[in-house]
Amino acid sequence: MKNYRRKFTTKNFLLGATFSILLTACSNPSPVLPEPETLAGYWLVESINDESVIKDSKVDLIFTAENQLSGTSSCNNFSTSYSQENNSLTLGNMATTRKMCLPALMEQETTVLHALSKVKRFQLSNGQLSLFDQQGVLQIQAKRTK
Repeated sequence: MKNYRRKFTTKNFLLGATFSILLTACSNPSPVLPEPETLAGYWLVESINDESVIKDSKVDLIFTAENQLSGTSSCNNFSTSYSQENNSLTLGNMATTRKMCLPALMEQETTVLHALSKVKRFQLSNGQLSLFDQQGVLQIQAKRTK
């Protein structure tokens, strides 16, 4: 009677191990990595220079993928261009509308526009946007909204 048992060889072992690894890799889906956060989107400003925005006032920032920034600065609308490299942020010359509002809103608007003019760096973390000046002082804090 012939012996049909195969001899155990290193080659057979490696072939079996490789086949087993391939089967395991094919059956387990790759983990889905979260997309990195970007500036593009709608941001609702919560604070300017560590002061909360006036209740029921509207201060927002809308960054587009085409490097345009627009928004509402309490009373008026504004728009500008922007460029970013890593966490550096450069804003272009600001254009604004010229409506008059209540004095408190006009004062907050001046503060918003002044803070934006100083912005040089940004940080994104869990749907929060922080805008800093050259010295690293927080100018504006905003949260992403839909």
